[in-house]
Amino acid sequence: MDNITIDYSILNKYSLCHRCFGRLYAKSLHTTNYERGRALKMAKAIELELNLANLYNLLNGLNELNENSNDIGEIKETEEDIIKEIEIKKEELKNIYKSGLIEITNMVENIEEIKETEETTNENEKKYSCPYCRDIFDKNHLNDISEKILKFTSNYEFDTFLIGTVLPKKIKELEKEIINDNPMAESIKQEFNRMMGKMIVEKTNKVVEKTNPDIVIMVNPYNKRIELQINSIFIKGRYNKLIRGIPQSHWHCRSCRGKGCEKCDWTGKQYPTSVEEIIAEPFMKAFKGKEEAFHGAGREDIDVRMLGNGRPFVLQIKEPKIRKADLKPLMEEVNKSGKVEIHNLEYGVRKDIIFFKNEAHRKTYLAHVECEDEITEDEIKQLVEQMQNLTINQRTPQRVSHRRADLIRVRNVYAVSLNKIINSKEFELKIYCDGGLYIKELIHGDEGRTIPSVSELLNKKCICKFLDVWDVHDFEHEEEQ
Repeated sequence: MDNITIDYSILNKYSLCHRCFGRLYAKSLHTTNYERGRALKMAKAIELELNLANLYNLLNGLNELNENSNDIGEIKETEEDIIKEIEIKKEELKNIYKSGLIEITNMVENIEEIKETEETTNENEKKYSCPYCRDIFDKNHLNDISEKILKFTSNYEFDTFLIGTVLPKKIKELEKEIINDNPMAESIKQEFNRMMGKMIVEKTNKVVEKTNPDIVIMVNPYNKRIELQINSIFIKGRYNKLIRGIPQSHWHCRSCRGKGCEKCDWTGKQYPTSVEEIIAEPFMKAFKGKEEAFHGAGREDIDVRMLGNGRPFVLQIKEPKIRKADLKPLMEEVNKSGKVEIHNLEYGVRKDIIFFKNEAHRKTYLAHVECEDEITEDEIKQLVEQMQNLTINQRTPQRVSHRRADLIRVRNVYAVSLNKIINSKEFELKIYCDGGLYIKELIHGDEGRTIPSVSELLNKKCICKFLDVWDVHDFEHEEEQ
């Protein structure tokens, strides 16, 4: 502590308790804030008492000198300076006493007068002994808050938690003034979080987790107000959509926007169900969540099936009351639907959403192509050869231009194979390509917005009659199957 300067002047303005004064130098000495503050005040009180003793000795010496000196004016001026210094030291000592260091009562003059002044102070000003902490660290006060936390969290299953402190505006402003960029200080938040966290650990045997807690408990220790942030749980896996005609996510009715009308039979939905709803329903019941969010690694059109190894997804259950459940029976319940199947289920984390939603995973499609004119097997084989490692310039398709930016995107087709010839006008292609390539437009060309296209390469008008997603390749090392 040789290089640390302790600023006691703050005690002349605010009667900070031992704990709050010690917190200003929390990083300077390994002990409690209370003990540190008390020790620093005591050291200052001793220093002031020694200073006063020296000043009184000087004053007595001047009095003796005054009796035998002819230069009375100069001595008188020095005497006045010493008296002023004595009054300053006495005021500092009094302020240290008023901040709670009652052990120095015998050092402070006019102690009864000080006590009488304190007793007649306005009740609103006298309500708390310290203007900074306002007694929030009182044992009974802390116990009231901890019991309230236990009551609030009793309906939720959790293993880990984190205490967060909310300070009133006036306290934040006062703290800013008191700390004043002091690098040795810690916020009152840090101390309260630490103490309350320890109490909850002792009462619940739960664990404090700073990175990814199950529950964040926000506390205003000044008015005992508590709010819970129940963090989501994440279930990740892969899904197959076995039938056409259902969207990936819930769609509000276009007419009533979810309110319910005659057109949607008062359901508020554009389609009776969705992949999201089929998967989420049993999980919401099991985990007793407030709401859910479905995050897929891309999406297929309503009329497209998702086959093969399935599409990766993350189901986010928000504000769950239950955090642990056997995933297998939930998977089996979804798979009974006959419309959607899920597999490879496991608990995930929030960052899985970023990986699944933001990564443009390569995909393998099975496209059922129908040509307006007849086509020979040789023409199909030539088409397959032309499409190997082909670069596609694709302007935003007309069918999605109302909800997508009008851009030209460059995508690659890496491999194409003939799956089977159905008849003289129809055949199936297996296409391995970049994510984000619109396959229907790759087939029909979208009036020249996709270049080249199957229609252009064959010089025949073609459409994609049926489309299936066969694989979503969510690992860089994974090759087209």
